[in-house]
Amino acid sequence: MRIPFAGLMAALLALAGLAGCSSAQVEKIQPRSAPVAFSTYAWGTEALSATSESSAQLVELDAELRQVVGALMAARGYRQLDNRANADMVVDYQVAIIEEEFAGDPQNESWDAQFDSNAPSNVVELPTRTGAPRVILGVGIGPENGAPIWGGRATKLITRPEDKAERQRILDRAVAEILENLPPAR
Repeated sequence: MRIPFAGLMAALLALAGLAGCSSAQVEKIQPRSAPVAFSTYAWGTEALSATSESSAQLVELDAELRQVVGALMAARGYRQLDNRANADMVVDYQVAIIEEEFAGDPQNESWDAQFDSNAPSNVVELPTRTGAPRVILGVGIGPENGAPIWGGRATKLITRPEDKAERQRILDRAVAEILENLPPAR
């Protein structure tokens, strides 16, 4: 099972307009049939650390997303298998950084005043990093070579990408929301 790349790109473009929102924007798969009981899964996506073409930031996000999804699956009683042929379901995921953009602080109006030519100097101290990556992640769970039954996509502007605790919190929340309808293992 693979989440079609063209489908992910269409969702990325649709979600890109939601840039200024402070919480993750989540789009879930609507199940077409009754949930299927299962107890084992295998990864359908190879970790980016196995390729040499990806940026270090993307590899790190990929590893963190894989860890978060694996922890959620384990917490719900699912067992991971190495062989997809022996697994009940396949878990595919994708993570992408689609752009860098300026991040302001909507809670602090004076934050943007520092960019006004008439503003007094040192109104607000500039952060060390003013670019913030927009991260889009997708997770799909379903039979191998079949459509996903559970999953979805989330997009989030990470204002402090160097803060591992913030990334972890964001990924935990997004994955929990994407897979909130995933039943416990049978």
